[in-house]
Amino acid sequence: MEAAFFDLDKTLLPGSSLFPLAREMYRQGYFDMRDIARLAVDQLRFRAVGAEAEAPMERARAASLEAIRGRGRDEVIEVGRAVAREELVPRVYPQAVELISRHKRAGREVYIASSSPEDYIALLADALGADGVVGTKAEVVGGRYTGELDGPMVHGPEKAARVKELAAERNLDLSRSFAYSDSINDLPLLELVGNPVAMNPDRRLAVVARRRGYHVLDYRIARRRTLVASAAGGGAAAFGATGYVLGYLTGRKAGMDAAREPIASAARRVRPGS
Repeated sequence: MEAAFFDLDKTLLPGSSLFPLAREMYRQGYFDMRDIARLAVDQLRFRAVGAEAEAPMERARAASLEAIRGRGRDEVIEVGRAVAREELVPRVYPQAVELISRHKRAGREVYIASSSPEDYIALLADALGADGVVGTKAEVVGGRYTGELDGPMVHGPEKAARVKELAAERNLDLSRSFAYSDSINDLPLLELVGNPVAMNPDRRLAVVARRRGYHVLDYRIARRRTLVASAAGGGAAAFGATGYVLGYLTGRKAGMDAAREPIASAARRVRPGS
C-alpha cells in the first residue's frame, strides 16, 4: 500500500490553521485579549515570513494547552468542528483538494501530518476525505484535557518518526509514497519517502528542492491572481452600481459585464501512479 502525507499550514492552506481556532475560542471565553493579540501578531509574522519559528510555535502551544485545561474533550471538539467546517475547509487550495482526490482514486491512503492538535486536524481530514492524521496529542484524563501534551510536539524529526511508525502499523511502502510540505523543517519527512514534493515552498526548501530535483508545486500564485481578480471584480461592481444609480437619477441606464480569469491547475504535474 502506498500513501500521501500532507503538511497543513501553508501547504494545504495559506497561513496558520490554529489562529481561526484561537479566535473562536477567544469569542467563547477560552482566551483573554492578551493571548489573542499575541497569537494575532504571530499569525501575521508567519504569513509574511513563511517560516515556522520555535518561539511563536511554543507560545501557541502553551496558550492552547492552558486554554483547554480542565475542559471536556467533546466540548472543545465541537468548537473545533465549527471552525474546521466554516473557516478551514473553504481556505484549502482547490488544487490541493483535487490532488488529494487523485491520490485516493489511485488507491493510496492520505494523511495530514501537522504540529497542530490531532483532535482538531482530524475534523479537517474527515471533511477532505483523508484516511487519518498525524498530529500533536493533548493529554486527556477522564474525558477532560489536562493542559499537558501526550508525547512530544509533532515537528521536524518527530513528525518523520511518527509517520514512520504509522507506515509500519499500516504496512505502507514509504519508498513509493508521497510527502508534501512547504517548510524546510519538514525535510526529514520529505527524505523519508520516494516521492517528495515541495509544495508552496519557503525559500530554504525551494533551494534544497532545486538542488535535489524534488518536484515543486506552487499554488500561491494562482491564489494571488484570484484575490486580485476578486478585488478588481468587487471594485468594478461597486463602480457599476454607482453608475446605475446616477444613470437612473438622470434618466439614463448603465450596464456592466464582468469576466473571471480561469485558474489552471498545477496539480497535473503530479501523476498519481507514476
